[in-house]
Amino acid sequence: MAHNIGQMFYFGEMPWHKLGTKLDKPATIGEALSAGGLNWTVSMQSMVLAGEHQSAVPQRQAIVRDDVLPGQPGRVLGAVHPNFKVLQNRDGAALFDSLFGKGAAVYHTGGYLKMGEVVWLMARLPKSIVLPGEDKLDTYLLFSNSHDGTLPIDIRLTTVRVVCNNTLTLALRKKDQAHVFRRGHSGNYEVLKADAEAFFQSILAQQDETQMVMEKLVQAKCSDDAFAAFLKLLLPDPTRPATANANKAVERGFDTRTATVAEQRDQIMAVHLSGHKVPDQPKVVISPAEKNWWGGLNSITAWVDHVSEIDGDRYANTMFGGGDRLKTGAYQKILSTIVPV
Repeated sequence: MAHNIGQMFYFGEMPWHKLGTKLDKPATIGEALSAGGLNWTVSMQSMVLAGEHQSAVPQRQAIVRDDVLPGQPGRVLGAVHPNFKVLQNRDGAALFDSLFGKGAAVYHTGGYLKMGEVVWLMARLPKSIVLPGEDKLDTYLLFSNSHDGTLPIDIRLTTVRVVCNNTLTLALRKKDQAHVFRRGHSGNYEVLKADAEAFFQSILAQQDETQMVMEKLVQAKCSDDAFAAFLKLLLPDPTRPATANANKAVERGFDTRTATVAEQRDQIMAVHLSGHKVPDQPKVVISPAEKNWWGGLNSITAWVDHVSEIDGDRYANTMFGGGDRLKTGAYQKILSTIVPV
């Protein structure tokens, strides 16, 4: 399996992919930049066709790593429009640290994906969420930015369920934009800093709200039949293409997609009913779910984080890719259709 982690550090338990530099204690922002391999800058350069130096591409600019020499692999991170304004790693880190870290050793992981296209830092917040049954979630503030134009500047609240190391993003609820921080690369970073400070204050208030929401999920009963029905809403069968009857290749593709979705639902249901043993992680315990919607949600997050087959690195998928979107979508769908808050 190809890994999408370029370089990273971590404090605590070894991540799923067993990559990265292990630290004996949380890092300060300076230590995080060094351990995460983030002490480099990027710049924008004009694009031309190879071998045709008069054939300019005015609609796009290349973002390049300044520490990689011309002609070397990994120099070009992406192509963006000319009005794109880069946010350097150190500047983004300083903005993030000004919210909460303020020079303290609070960073538990950070690094970059692939050659530096996406960078991230994650800081541990002091307040955990404790639910009935001594179920505990540690809370983190996650900063991410892209140097290829694929992601905005993003800050979000993320939880990690201690007993099984499941992650869940909680800052993407569209109905409440105060809990969402996503900004384009406009270059107006003084405004960005002020917006981020206001957002951080709402995050602190959101932690108490999140605990109340999760307590409602614990109290809401969930039968096995109800959970199976929910999985069909979350992962519905694909629509049969109109050309499937006349085109055997299209029909085979549709049959494969249908079987894949059905297998995913079956796997989640198996985790829900029987739990799961994570290979090479004896400290991670995924028990059969409690018969409530908190248990149902955690069956989905456990499947994404520890069981599902993915293309690329599991950490990248669960934090920034399709796995993160599925978990967040499940959380939102449960709250909007089953346990309204």
